[in-house]
Amino acid sequence: MENSKAVFGIKQIFSNLTDDELLGLTNTVTQGLLKNKVETREEAVESILKYSSDFKSILKRKVLTRDLLFTYLHENDIPVSLPASKQELIDLICTHWNLKSDDYKSVLINNIQPNEAQSDIVQKTDQSSPTDVNALAQKFSEWFYTMMNSNEPIGSEHFWNDSNLKLNLLSAAQNVTEEIQHNPLEIVKTLFKTKMEHSLYFNPNCLKDGVQGRLDPHGLVAVLVCGTLHSNNLCVGVFEQVFMLARDPFSDNNWKIKSSELNLRSKDNVKAPPKLCDSNLTSNLLSLPSS
Repeated sequence: MENSKAVFGIKQIFSNLTDDELLGLTNTVTQGLLKNKVETREEAVESILKYSSDFKSILKRKVLTRDLLFTYLHENDIPVSLPASKQELIDLICTHWNLKSDDYKSVLINNIQPNEAQSDIVQKTDQSSPTDVNALAQKFSEWFYTMMNSNEPIGSEHFWNDSNLKLNLLSAAQNVTEEIQHNPLEIVKTLFKTKMEHSLYFNPNCLKDGVQGRLDPHGLVAVLVCGTLHSNNLCVGVFEQVFMLARDPFSDNNWKIKSSELNLRSKDNVKAPPKLCDSNLTSNLLSLPSS
């Protein structure tokens, strides 16, 4: 399960490392395979999160000393009974992050989580080169459904103020459509409410036939996604979703959601991951250019 609190905490601890220490930790975690390829602190942090098996293994690294861990606990007003060993400090931090002792190896879903202090979805790309819309679509989808599967609503700051949502609940018994216009707060509430009411877990098909990006004639980027829906460890249906993304010049030129349409389709006996070409919602957009 995703734990954005732990990710934010790890990054807070990393902020007290020097550039050389952080780069050294990156080389250790990646076994030197990314040497000379990581140029910024942000890239170093992302690489450490991506290639670590769990949060506890990061805290155990030698460079994260007992003093550093104690400083984190002190800065966050977490009581510590002294003297305390490094292991005891790690246990206190894991408790603060709500990590269960048997859940340390399942907290890094998709290997990397977004920084909850950031308001951007996908970091801006080099303005001098064309946007790789398929790479953008892949990265965006990983981020969005990780957030959807968490126990908190997605932040409304990731949507434009005039963003729209069309939500279609489709079953053999009835089809229900709900539309929300120009209200990002209501959009995130509706998505979260729907997910919680039906105990849904979104499992996107991250292969090429399940996630793709397209260029809209109006300058937007369309992200097309499909996947399976799960509830209580059972596959209960499939979903298809289309996002229209636009850059926000007032948010470091990052991508934000302009509109989205989501089909939640109840279905028994799902035998294979759905494909974009299987749904009119997504297949109709496959003819748009991808570059």
